[in-house]
Amino acid sequence: MTQPAPIGFVNLLRNIGPGVVVSGSVVGSGELLVTTRMGAEVGFVFLWGVMVASVVKYFIQLELGRQCLLRDDTTITALDRVPGLRLGRASWAAWVCVVGYFSVFISVIGILGTVGGLLETVVPAVHNKVWDAAVFVLVAGLLWRGAYADLEKMVTLLVAVFSLIVFGSLIALQGTPNAMSAAEIASGFAFAMPADGAFVALAVMGSVGATAVELFMYPYWLREKGYPRFIGPDDGSPEWRARYRGWMRVLALDAGVCTGIALLITCAYYLLGASVLSRLEVLPSGVGVVDQVSLIFTETLGPTAKGVFMFGAFCTLFSTLLVFAASSGRIGADFLHLLGVKAARDEAGRMRLAKILQTAFPAFWLLVILLYAETPFLFVLLGANSNNLLLVPLAYAVLHLAMREKGERRMSMWGELGLMVTLWAIINFTAVNLYLTWTK
Repeated sequence: MTQPAPIGFVNLLRNIGPGVVVSGSVVGSGELLVTTRMGAEVGFVFLWGVMVASVVKYFIQLELGRQCLLRDDTTITALDRVPGLRLGRASWAAWVCVVGYFSVFISVIGILGTVGGLLETVVPAVHNKVWDAAVFVLVAGLLWRGAYADLEKMVTLLVAVFSLIVFGSLIALQGTPNAMSAAEIASGFAFAMPADGAFVALAVMGSVGATAVELFMYPYWLREKGYPRFIGPDDGSPEWRARYRGWMRVLALDAGVCTGIALLITCAYYLLGASVLSRLEVLPSGVGVVDQVSLIFTETLGPTAKGVFMFGAFCTLFSTLLVFAASSGRIGADFLHLLGVKAARDEAGRMRLAKILQTAFPAFWLLVILLYAETPFLFVLLGANSNNLLLVPLAYAVLHLAMREKGERRMSMWGELGLMVTLWAIINFTAVNLYLTWTK
């Protein structure tokens, strides 16, 4: 049922939500693990790169969301409209991006193993593999209900807790021997590309901000929130145009909040890593990676803060698992529907299949991490690099879709320019760091 868009900033804020759910996945392994590792490895010099990686995908998120509002498109159906080679019933763009999406599973496998290692640190009497299985059961149980409202509230709480802990530690940092100087922060804007950290820099682009995977998820949460339904099909009427413009304002704010959360928390974690871990010469790795990262809190807030940090870290990583599993089920069912699989032909069938997949995928993650339990952080880095490579075809496809629209349905000139700059920045960033990694 259609409804007019809210008016006034406060009412706009009350109607956002999908971006917060995406933030629950964005604010996760990238910030907690990869960004702190980058700070530990190269110090302050890459602050500019962390900021670019956090904000550069905003226009991709905005355009994917706009395509959803215009046509009630999921990401899969939008990509299927990209012309060119078709494999079976799907376009090349849909195939490439779906394969890229599921290649990022390696990162989520690493996150599951990291959560198990975190819980083993807290309760050493229970092996990390047992904790991995317990976390899988908890994720599967929570998602089986499939209620969007519950998921949104849960993730909002987890992100809020995580954010408060991070910023509290960053403020306290300035009262310790590890306090940042103005010169150190300024060195982060020299636009240097550190060769020693090139492999991790690629992972940073792939794992902070609204990454390719979170961008892929975004239209699914928009549909569940109801934005396309509130606008209704395009009948060419002035009422439809008013509803479209109004809900686009909500969408722009929603995506902006997602980007802002990611930027602030990513920078906070990077600065903590550069200030504490780099000076202590600690490079987080292995099953106990979260325990090593906890130094950014214990060295600023004191040893008693470790328990608080472990709780915040669990909230962060668990929210990533929760949102990724929920989204993967929906995306998997949607792609099977596109391919003509009988079980996914109608809406009810897709919902049943999504429920099955959002349990089956985490079961697969559990199986892999039980076999390779000692290398979770390497999995996180490899998956983050896959996420980075996925950005290139996704950004191209979104730019192509944006420029095919006509009249009022077309993105603004500034939006299209932003998409072009985004694609240029991602390609150049990836090419330079691949070269530095290869020649190191």
